[in-house]
Amino acid sequence: MSKPIKSSSRKLLSIMIDKFTEVKTELNKNFMEKLQRLDKVVSFLDNCDGDIQPIMEEINAIKTLEKQEMLNSETQYLQKISSMTDVSIRTLRRIKNEALINKGKWDTPGKKRPHQPTVSALDNFDLSAIRNKVNEFYCVKKIVPTLRSLHNELKDAIGFSGSRETLRKIMLKNGFSFKSNENERSMLIEKYQISAWRHKYLREINIKRNEGKQIVYLDETYVHQNYKVKKSWQGPSTTGVTTKISSGKRHIVVHAGSEEGFVPGALLVFSSKSKSADYHDDMNSSNFMKWVREKLIPNLSKPSVIVMDNASYHIKQINKPPIMSNTKADIHKWLVNNGIHFEEYQTKAELMCLVNDKKTLPVYEAEEILKEHNHELLLLPPYHCDLNPIEMVWSQAKRKIASRNIGIPGKEMENLIIECFNLITPSDWKKYTDHVLNVENDYKLKDGIVENELEKFIISVGADSSEESDSDDSLSLLSGVEYLETDFDYESD
Repeated sequence: MSKPIKSSSRKLLSIMIDKFTEVKTELNKNFMEKLQRLDKVVSFLDNCDGDIQPIMEEINAIKTLEKQEMLNSETQYLQKISSMTDVSIRTLRRIKNEALINKGKWDTPGKKRPHQPTVSALDNFDLSAIRNKVNEFYCVKKIVPTLRSLHNELKDAIGFSGSRETLRKIMLKNGFSFKSNENERSMLIEKYQISAWRHKYLREINIKRNEGKQIVYLDETYVHQNYKVKKSWQGPSTTGVTTKISSGKRHIVVHAGSEEGFVPGALLVFSSKSKSADYHDDMNSSNFMKWVREKLIPNLSKPSVIVMDNASYHIKQINKPPIMSNTKADIHKWLVNNGIHFEEYQTKAELMCLVNDKKTLPVYEAEEILKEHNHELLLLPPYHCDLNPIEMVWSQAKRKIASRNIGIPGKEMENLIIECFNLITPSDWKKYTDHVLNVENDYKLKDGIVENELEKFIISVGADSSEESDSDDSLSLLSGVEYLETDFDYESD
């Protein structure tokens, strides 16, 4: 059949096929009973006078028809089902085999097939552009952004092709929330935890630069085997670049660099073995830490500050405290290892209270190994890839790969990737790190302006301002509203 059969239909057909033995037994029993009765009729006729030949011929004809109704094989039974359902015998046999394998679990074909997202062209820089566009509404246009106005602006700015609902989901994912204010208008406010993280990051990286520390940025990206330019010059006798339908094998790239260029010898390129759409599934903390120990640290020429995002495999914790979803035995083990007294009869909730009372700030495996070699770790705030110049390096490297990926066999793809990365010069890195400095300065300026502009929108709840609590927690409990953090002095120690 041209269309896949739904799981419910395949299940029904499987049940029909499984009844072959039952149906065969029933039909054979009925046939034998009819045969016995016909034999009695024949015996009776044998004792009668006259010409009984025509009657005997009719009886034999009936016997022949009855024999044809018998099920001598499974194929006969499948032919009957096929004639009733218009499903081929071959498909019925495949359904029978599937029933033996899946043990009663049926899935409709194609339901779990990966689908192309509605907005497929958004990358990390587009997400940063959305963030900057929101800040522009407050700082430059002096108006409150709404989804409708923001959607129209982004269509022109970055060619955003998604719907307003898609934009809303992207905004939430990118660290924004939608809050109501006193005059029944709404505004988009960045979560204070993210803005506070950015404040702290900008202050710390400024201090490290003033101390003369080398700032090294690291990250991972990927390149498909068939990654090519999307457009090329073509003519009557020139077809240009041909693009394959399949993306081909995926190659993961890990590297690091500073304003002086790539860290020599730190490049790692390997082929993906995962079928997941997310290249982060090809990395884990073991592989990452092996790269840090063997490729990054040995090639750093002086004490450095390593800047990276907070991917899960980057920030594997040492002595990670258990959470409520852990087993009681895991909580006991953590408490014992940390010398914390508890009673066996205590409930899981009581044990978690002990954990929360004693746990300290997280310590990361990467941070500890870097400290051993006189290096420091600095984590980027979430959703701030625009503060990492290596993102622009990835873009330049991929353009070089796409322009040279003409007739390159799969086994030579890694060599092409390495060759193109070697073409990126220290001056390119210097240009990108200078750009990030400008972005940092823009954030410092906008953070102060936005906070002043939003101050009038913050809701103040209480009967009398003189009776308002100075506690942020008590205010939050009363109103559900969180005040924005005050601006930081980036130049302070």
